[in-house]
Amino acid sequence: MNLSGAVAEVLGQHTPLEPALAGLIARLVSIAVTLGLILIAYRVLLRVVARLLAGHDGDLERGQRYRTVGPLLTNVIHWVIAFIALVIVLREFGIDVQALLVSAGVIGLAVGLGAQTLIKDVITGFFLLFEGLIGVGDIVEIGARSGTVEAIGLRVTRLRTRDGALHIIPNGQLTEFSNFTRGWAQAMVDVGLPHDVKVDRALAVLDRVGEDWARDTGAALAPPQTEGIVDFKGNTMVLRLVVKVDPTRRFETEADLRRRIKEAFDREAWAPVGA
Repeated sequence: MNLSGAVAEVLGQHTPLEPALAGLIARLVSIAVTLGLILIAYRVLLRVVARLLAGHDGDLERGQRYRTVGPLLTNVIHWVIAFIALVIVLREFGIDVQALLVSAGVIGLAVGLGAQTLIKDVITGFFLLFEGLIGVGDIVEIGARSGTVEAIGLRVTRLRTRDGALHIIPNGQLTEFSNFTRGWAQAMVDVGLPHDVKVDRALAVLDRVGEDWARDTGAALAPPQTEGIVDFKGNTMVLRLVVKVDPTRRFETEADLRRRIKEAFDREAWAPVGA
């Protein structure tokens, strides 16, 4: 005997209520108790997810994975719990849930045949999350846009570019992208100088700037390197200084190196072209 049947039997034995009214009250009591238990389970699951998110702050990679999957997992829990609650309520009111599910499956198949792009987005989003190719907080370049990933769902990815614009990109379009925040990054600074500047002397200045920066900050993952002349642009020769750093420090490093190079060339009475 289910809960509503037991409650109806108790009401029928101990109250003067009509059987129909007792049955209705029993169903309402059963629904209330069941929804209460579901609500408790929902809150417990949310607390488990929140604890998982808070429990990996010291591990950056795992913490990033949980921050990426956490919101999606919370949404999944929300919809699953809501679906279970709806099914229970419908069953308590005598509605044939199985027939509805079969009908919904047929309708879903028909809709799916006309929503292949949506299905592609969802499948791509699933594999992006499963393989950990991209995460919340990553700095990525997707097509002509580059910025920070704010959220990843099964259907779309939200990208915040440096000008503050929020771009919504369907996951199906993420067939090729660049991720600048995995493992290590290469900070590169190109410097344009007139042709009459002695190359060896300019490279020596760049070497000294790189060495001083590495010693002062301790942030270099490998010794800075000068690559010599990498390009000619009109009356300008382009020299390059590169240094291997943590991905989160790439832009900060490039800005600091540009400032130091400008100051060093000023002392040499050279002016980098465009400075």
